[in-house]
Amino acid sequence: MLLTACTLAQGMEIPTTLPTSRPTLPPSTLVSTTARDVHSIATASPAPTATMSSFDCSDLRKDKTTDYNVTAEMQYARHYLKVAETITYTNITDKSLSTIVLNVKPNWQAGIFKLSTAELANGESLKTSLVKQRLEIELPQPLDPSCTLNLNLNFDLHIPPIDTAGLHAYQGYLGYSARQTNLGQWLPVVAAHDGVSWISHEEFPIGEQDALDRANWDIHFHIIDATESIQIASPGTVEHVNNAEWHFSLPQMRDFSLSIGTNYRLQQQKTNSGINVELYSFDDAIIPNQSSGLDSGAYALNTVVKSVNLYETLYGAYPLKRLVIVEGDFPDGMEFSGIVFVGGEYFRGLNGVESYLTIISVHEVAHQWWYGKVGSDQAIYPWLDEALATYSELVFIEKYYPTLADWWWNFRVNRLAPQGYVDSTVYEFTTRRAYINAVYLRGVKMLAELRTELGDDVFFGWLNRYASENSDRLVTPQYFWSLLTSEQYTRTESIRQTYLRQPQVIASTPSTCTSETPCTP
Repeated sequence: MLLTACTLAQGMEIPTTLPTSRPTLPPSTLVSTTARDVHSIATASPAPTATMSSFDCSDLRKDKTTDYNVTAEMQYARHYLKVAETITYTNITDKSLSTIVLNVKPNWQAGIFKLSTAELANGESLKTSLVKQRLEIELPQPLDPSCTLNLNLNFDLHIPPIDTAGLHAYQGYLGYSARQTNLGQWLPVVAAHDGVSWISHEEFPIGEQDALDRANWDIHFHIIDATESIQIASPGTVEHVNNAEWHFSLPQMRDFSLSIGTNYRLQQQKTNSGINVELYSFDDAIIPNQSSGLDSGAYALNTVVKSVNLYETLYGAYPLKRLVIVEGDFPDGMEFSGIVFVGGEYFRGLNGVESYLTIISVHEVAHQWWYGKVGSDQAIYPWLDEALATYSELVFIEKYYPTLADWWWNFRVNRLAPQGYVDSTVYEFTTRRAYINAVYLRGVKMLAELRTELGDDVFFGWLNRYASENSDRLVTPQYFWSLLTSEQYTRTESIRQTYLRQPQVIASTPSTCTSETPCTP
């Protein structure tokens, strides 16, 4: 949604009340760019003193969702944030936990993230160890099953410039350019737990390495040097509190990400079910031609609306009232809950339907189902979301441009002669091209053969169930295949033999990251 310093955009969902409490920032003033210190990766705090009143065990339900309550102050011109984050976490495992592990995505590079304090709600300091993206926190006593803790973090973020051509170009979702600052996965989050251990993967330049549970997000955001040209694109419910302060709420989603920029063009359109799709592009999305400017932003908006209409019919309802698309100043595209980025080069390179703007836009929107609704371990089982999002491109083309189906197969898949096992992990590849060929493109070929074997009704019914059932947990390939009947599973064995390294997937019962069927091999 588009927010200037003076106006509130049309179609916004505005809460009637604000939370009664929120985390507060330390009283220190913001540190200027020239005065700040570069932090070391490892941190440590004084050893905790045990207390029997650290946790709340009065509510023994196991269905409680983690809450993130955040207060952030930003110096936009200096690309600097000071953040106070309160995490309310309930142990939903069957074992007592002596530590809690957070994944700190911003710490992929030294100098971005600096942890100041980690405390319980009663003020107890906690011993911490931050190594790369894994922040391990020792608890003063075991957190028993169904018990809840409140963890307070204070940290600084120094947003890096977007590396448009280097090794980390695709990580521009957390970075700034001359006209936008992107905060994708900028907050430490509690790692998912598979019943045996915390899922905390090493950062890798190929693919994603996330395994994210659903959570509730409540964000108070203050830009100290806000000007009238600053605009914020964010998902969820938004309140513009005053010229420089915003309040965001996003329940039951896997992340909270946003984009702050200047001179965004906002275009909006509703889907058949009333979802407000909002697209933020820059003036360069208007491509000059002989008669008038071709508006690639308007084209992308119409494409996205059509894709949501189709995906809701096939895969089930989109879970939010708004969907945000942002022209990104970094290559390719990237999905988050309720908001996706599509690379600016695709807007500037629009040349009719047969273009990357078409297929990347609908691909990223498909991730609102294959990531947003049904989650998985993206490092170990990347095909569970990427193959399905890529296949959704074909489904879109078949519906709206059926004469271009052959073009799509040749342009997207066949000309690249993809090789490799579909069920490979991201860590098995040395190039991004080889990863995409095996997981995305061979994955598409596998899904196409499954559809031919099972027929459209069974195939799309299968995907609908996969997107709709057990979406509150991280699922595994075992769960995906378990949604077939025994007869269907047997009929598709030869297809699994062709495309999978491990074709004999145990599929007798649904698997959702338990101690018996963990998320990792």
